[in-house]
Amino acid sequence: MGSRAVIRSSSERKIIDKLHALRRKVGLENGIKYRVEFLALAFKHGLVKDICNYRLWDEGWEELGERTFDTCFEMGDSKEVIAMVVTQARNEDFLDAIREYCNVPGAFERWLGYADGQMELF
Repeated sequence: MGSRAVIRSSSERKIIDKLHALRRKVGLENGIKYRVEFLALAFKHGLVKDICNYRLWDEGWEELGERTFDTCFEMGDSKEVIAMVVTQARNEDFLDAIREYCNVPGAFERWLGYADGQMELF
């Protein structure tokens, strides 16, 4: 049984190209804006599973996989990153994608709490 070729639209390829361009920036010590942008694009455009299951890597976007996605949460600023992504998701209507990702009981509420806590700082 062979693998099925994936046909992606031009607009989806542009989003994936942007994610690919960000892949080496998410690990920068001062790269919070890149981490937020990477995660927001992945959630907003329904690409989280394709990233984490290495489908995009297999389609030719090398180094675009779960390791890159995980790095967005491992740079010491995960609460801030999550808060910013949740705030953007609320504003741009992709919060359901985050809810789907946060499938462990209490995880989605914790993510919302990070965003709500950040709002109290302003």
